[in-house]
Amino acid sequence: MAVSVGLIAQTIEKIAPKSWAEDWDNVGLLVGDSARRVERIILTLDATHEVVEEAKERKAQLILAHHPIMFKPLKNLRSDNQAAQIPMQLLKAEIGYYAAHTNLDQSVYSSSWTIGNSLGLERMEILAAFANEDRGYGVIGYLPASESLESIVNKVEIYFDTLQIQINNFKQTAVNLGVKKLNAYRMAGKPEQKVRKIAIVNGSGGSFVPKALFKGADLLITGDVDHHEALDAKEAGMAVLDIGHYTSEIPMIKTLADYLKTEKNLSDLEIMISRTMHSPWD
Repeated sequence: MAVSVGLIAQTIEKIAPKSWAEDWDNVGLLVGDSARRVERIILTLDATHEVVEEAKERKAQLILAHHPIMFKPLKNLRSDNQAAQIPMQLLKAEIGYYAAHTNLDQSVYSSSWTIGNSLGLERMEILAAFANEDRGYGVIGYLPASESLESIVNKVEIYFDTLQIQINNFKQTAVNLGVKKLNAYRMAGKPEQKVRKIAIVNGSGGSFVPKALFKGADLLITGDVDHHEALDAKEAGMAVLDIGHYTSEIPMIKTLADYLKTEKNLSDLEIMISRTMHSPWD
């Protein structure tokens, strides 16, 4: 039995209200009709031509993505306008598109919390919280005991290897998703240095170096850290593990899919994870 796109949106917005999104962001239902009833949805990090084609092949009527399309208003829907290509594809195929971006980043379903839990961090709290609100970006917490930076990197690698297997085995029509090998990590710090307090920010987290330092982190795990940010952190004695934007955000796709599967009002909905999503650096 099909469910409405509006009901799916309401279910997501229970954990990631649209009001949490940044002013520059573009979240919610971006293409489609909230009253339309759908039977299959596909989750992905990004909107690509490959994902749209996959949705058509697997008969998904809605794409649920982390990254929005149409950040800026479209001036036309012409075939020579690159920004219009995905919206036009979606409209032609009658596939809806819903995005949960900075609002999801601030929820407990974000990759920051998921990675922190996988490392066994204790006393986790929001790294950059909004005043008087139980939301914000990133997490910070403690390991049960100090470990070497090299040991933490090994644990992170094991976690993501396991995550890929879990995604591959996610119950859906296609058993083998063919998720590609994740990109190599970049580490700023000495392998033997001791780590106890860890900050984690999914996505582009280089700008959170000062916040992590202020809160006394020994290590920041994030993506998209530039030369000067890494240098500032290292000079101040904090290690940085840059696992890449894509890698740092993949956990929330699995977490969000698991959440939707537990919602009784969506029990008739077939929830799939894209088998074509991949890092642009692959």
